Amino acid sequence: MWNSVWEQTWASLLYVQNRILAADAVDYYARTETPSPLQHFWSLSVQGQAFLLWVVILAICQILVRRRGWSPDRVVGVAFGAVFAISFVYSVILTAADQRAAYFDTGARLWEFAAGSLLVVVLPSVRAGERVRALLGWAGLVGLLALGMLVDVQGGFPGFLALWPILCAAAVVVSGSGPRPVGPARLLASRPLGALGRDAYALYLVHWPILITLLVVTGRSDAGLVGGALVIAASLVLARGLTALVDAPVRAWRRSDPSPLVPVAVLVVATAVVVTPLAGWQVSSAIQDRELEARALLDNPGAAVLRDPALPEPPADAVLLPLPTQLEDEWVYLDQDCSGDRAVAVEILQGTCSETRGTPRADQTIVVIGDSHAQQMTGALLPVAAQNGWGVVFLIKGGCSMGLEEPGMDPSCPEWREAAIAHAERLAPAAVMTVVTRSDPGEDDEALRPGIEGFLQRMADADLDVIAVRDNPRFAFDMFGCVVDTENPLDCAVPRSSSLADVNPARELAGPGVRLVDLTPWICPEDFCPGVVGNVAVYRDDNHLSRTYATTLAPSLAEQLPPSLG
Repeated sequence: MWNSVWEQTWASLLYVQNRILAADAVDYYARTETPSPLQHFWSLSVQGQAFLLWVVILAICQILVRRRGWSPDRVVGVAFGAVFAISFVYSVILTAADQRAAYFDTGARLWEFAAGSLLVVVLPSVRAGERVRALLGWAGLVGLLALGMLVDVQGGFPGFLALWPILCAAAVVVSGSGPRPVGPARLLASRPLGALGRDAYALYLVHWPILITLLVVTGRSDAGLVGGALVIAASLVLARGLTALVDAPVRAWRRSDPSPLVPVAVLVVATAVVVTPLAGWQVSSAIQDRELEARALLDNPGAAVLRDPALPEPPADAVLLPLPTQLEDEWVYLDQDCSGDRAVAVEILQGTCSETRGTPRADQTIVVIGDSHAQQMTGALLPVAAQNGWGVVFLIKGGCSMGLEEPGMDPSCPEWREAAIAHAERLAPAAVMTVVTRSDPGEDDEALRPGIEGFLQRMADADLDVIAVRDNPRFAFDMFGCVVDTENPLDCAVPRSSSLADVNPARELAGPGVRLVDLTPWICPEDFCPGVVGNVAVYRDDNHLSRTYATTLAPSLAEQLPPSLG
């Protein structure tokens, strides 16, 4: 997880953490088993972006007030009213379409900041009696406390549901706007809560890393009553120290010295405190990884040991590949987006079509089409294609196989399949490669992809040969995690029959124009499926081959390709 922590540290420093989390939230390939200790900084990134925009808006308002002589309150009210309306409508629409992306989207959050700005404008004009203010205040406070118990924050925010906390917070503010505090304003102005409010910003900074550290150390998914109390106590202590030793002295320095160099110095020092250890850590880790990988290339034959039993056993101190820090690089990607005659013409294919760099000059091209299992098998195809000068084109969408009757993981899969098939037909490649079976953990659960016969018929009608690949086994646990956590990787091995059928279900598909490819003997030798072969981790998770191991399958794949590709 260090790569993710490094990425999020840089993103937090540059106030773009929310964009990173938004991308991960909708990314089929994102590994999110363990929350990041910096995940809560997304809201600070949104704040930073909003504050920059607010400077621009207020500067424009100031120009209009000076040049036109308009009322400042009216100009500011209209400006932030427009921001509120536009952002709110956008938030509602985006939340309905893609809630996970909307949650971190700055545009979908701006209306919440605009509501605060509008409250500042109208607050001096609010004339409410003490009873009304007290009623508003208590209602707002109760509403805020009840929010997490009554509303699906994770599934419904921001959208119109975010009006609840915004209006509740506004009611609390209005309750304290009179000549003397009433209702909850009196409680909130008390010395204990005032002391808590003094450390509130630091408390926000430290509470989440402490919680995540506790969960990682204990291996639990929740803190529990005692753990939760410890997290709260530790957070309060650290927040008090952070406020007293960092925040208060910096504020005092700024008040005593009006020089513009003060904020510059604070910015430089704060940045250096983050960048120096972070960059040093990354460089050191990268150097170590390169040294280990260079040495390990001689000690990690992978599937080659199954093809040539005479190969020597890797030494006892040989490092297992891929390294855990390189796991995100174990997806197979091609060099560039589809270009020239291969460029996509329909929007739904945008971002799902890519090609190798030599494809425009290749005499023969293979199109790999389907889901992530077709994608992973391309790791075995790429060395063969490079050796023969073939081009390779990806038409890949996670969770969308070429089983025309399979629902897929995304509601857009049927529409995407039709567009991808039409694009493949237009490209008229030498062959189309896809995975035609699906395995699942459990006895005899391997079967043909529902509707795969329809896809093969479409290819036959277009006079396109198909390389029909059998699926690899899938597991009920993270095979890579098991391998790196155990002293003997063989403890993670499972029988072949626990995921694959005794006979390849794709055999019934064999015929003219369909070339069956079965790499099972080099994935599950001797009727069991190990997590490590030739000192290479076979899998990157519970069902996908690692790119490193897939590459070592290239000779076995080459032997099974149709002669027409010679």
